[in-house]
Amino acid sequence: MEEKINRAHEFAIAAHGDQERKFTGAPYTSHIEETAQLVWEVTDGKAETDDYIAAILHDVVEDTDISLNEVGRHFGKVVMDLVEELTIDPVQKKLEWKKPYLSKKINTMSSRALTIKLCDRLSNVVGLEYEVIPKDFVKWYVKETAYLLDNLTRSLNDDQEYLINRIRKMLMYLVISRKL
Repeated sequence: MEEKINRAHEFAIAAHGDQERKFTGAPYTSHIEETAQLVWEVTDGKAETDDYIAAILHDVVEDTDISLNEVGRHFGKVVMDLVEELTIDPVQKKLEWKKPYLSKKINTMSSRALTIKLCDRLSNVVGLEYEVIPKDFVKWYVKETAYLLDNLTRSLNDDQEYLINRIRKMLMYLVISRKL
């Protein structure tokens, strides 16, 4: 398990290269590491190895030149399918307004992908507390996240409920601390 996860981490580091997080300049890999760590934390380390790998690779197709087929060749069909579920389709996003598109996507993805997506979203929301991030961007992201959570119509497991509660608490904190 550890070897496969380390291989995925090295693959993601190479793929993301010198990418940085918006506004903060932090290495982008800090976000994928945090997302995988949150998957580990929320599942008490009981998730499938492929879930941790997909968490590490969740943005590799969307934000780099890596293809889904390449992910599949290196890490197998299960990881490829999870990464595909987690990848925003740029064509669909343009055809539909982003919030309804994302809402539909998270309501129809597998339970495993939803847990990873919520960990991804929590990592992003926690990262908004830095003053260097423009208030308008924070306000927009908080509204989008609240919309997505408010429009979740699917059944959720305990881990997902826990993540949603953590995200909502962080949204409240941001509204107060950033005076949104």
